[in-house]
Amino acid sequence: MKRFLVIAISMIAGLGFSSSLLAQENVTINSQEASNIIEISPYDLVTASYQGRFIDQGIPSSGRFISAVRSKKIHAKDLVQTAISAGRLSEATLNDKTYLHHVKSIMNNLDKN
Repeated sequence: MKRFLVIAISMIAGLGFSSSLLAQENVTINSQEASNIIEISPYDLVTASYQGRFIDQGIPSSGRFISAVRSKKIHAKDLVQTAISAGRLSEATLNDKTYLHHVKSIMNNLDKN
């Protein structure tokens, strides 16, 4: 009877240990999926927008892009949201004030170069 009890306890402990390993493995897989996004730099985001890479998402290109920036029809958050939709940025970037500041600064200086 004692042998049966020891075996049963060992099996239960082993199942608990293996299910915690499985849970840890799922977390690792999920974090790897999030890191598969190739983050685009603020400069590359603005440049790609100017070049027309986000026309399908409603961002105009070239002179129309500059006009939209000047008239405040397009904001830094708009470009970031577009890049998130295109899988180029993680959603956390919307809360990254430094990233947004860099995008805004580049947008404001685009037509001055």
